[in-house]
Amino acid sequence: MKKILMLLAFPLFMWTGKEAHAQQAAGSYLISGALDLVKTDVPGVIRRYQIGVEANYFHWHNISFSGGYEFNYNRPNQVSLGGRFYPLEPAFIRMRGLIGKDSDIAFGAGYTFNLSYRLRLEGMVDYYAVSNVAGLRAGLSFLIN
Repeated sequence: MKKILMLLAFPLFMWTGKEAHAQQAAGSYLISGALDLVKTDVPGVIRRYQIGVEANYFHWHNISFSGGYEFNYNRPNQVSLGGRFYPLEPAFIRMRGLIGKDSDIAFGAGYTFNLSYRLRLEGMVDYYAVSNVAGLRAGLSFLIN
């Protein structure tokens, strides 16, 4: 439980407190790919990988709907459907349903660091409710207006 709480607090530590303005507008797309660095059910770093690719469609500038695919090592791959909410940009919260064998639901929070207008570095923490596992994820995303 202590590991899960530490992972869930990670996005708060990344928060810099500086003001950021939304770059995405309604109708924009965000294409991203990310890798789980640490998961609480596996000792060590990158011992069992989970790589996700995802496309987000922004219905409003702060709410997106997503669909993606999760590649898992020694577990079944899964389709993901969900969304993101940016209450205070660049921080976001998200929820995803993982559909397939060993289905799960993931609740998460993250932080976006803009490398350029279109390219973003993202750090996320997810809690998988069914399997009672938390994971730390990092990735890159590309904004299409």
